[in-house]
Amino acid sequence: MKDVIKFILFILYTVLIFFISDYRILGIILIINVTFMLISKVKIKNAIRSIIKLLPFIVFVILLDIILMSKEEAILIGIRLILVCNFTYTFTKNFTPEQLSNSIEKILTPLKIFKINTRDIGIMISIAVAFIPILKDEGNKIKQSLISKGFNVNGINMIKNINLILVPLIVSILKRVGNIENAFKSKGYISE
Repeated sequence: MKDVIKFILFILYTVLIFFISDYRILGIILIINVTFMLISKVKIKNAIRSIIKLLPFIVFVILLDIILMSKEEAILIGIRLILVCNFTYTFTKNFTPEQLSNSIEKILTPLKIFKINTRDIGIMISIAVAFIPILKDEGNKIKQSLISKGFNVNGINMIKNINLILVPLIVSILKRVGNIENAFKSKGYISE
């Protein structure tokens, strides 16, 4: 039950950040995020690296908001995104995929009235979350393979030759999904 409460608080916290428009309150939230990181012993250096990796997405959203709204709204959205990304990073370092699966299963328990298997939903979500680092590693392996073959991996060249990345990535994903399916069958979770 403790994990369910943590998960619900995480969802509420991240949603509520997008309703705050006062910069002072967002500053207090930043202090809360950093305090939570220190209490849970998450390395601040790694959290900053994760935010830097997400900066292209955040900058894209800010530029889109500048075009569609005002500069002030765009900056506010950017600050909110940085805070949410930071808190999500800290949360994922303290919450295992198994805890996530169990929490989702317990939250969705009322759906059992409609004969929906909440355990399957929880497992699907935890597998999807567990696949993120696998996809990242596979993408890096493919990129390193292309570099070793003399391929220029700058942004425009990669977009022109996206098939050189997508085809091996999709093949790798399908192999891993097959392995997971075989593991579930061997443990008797799913039938043939």
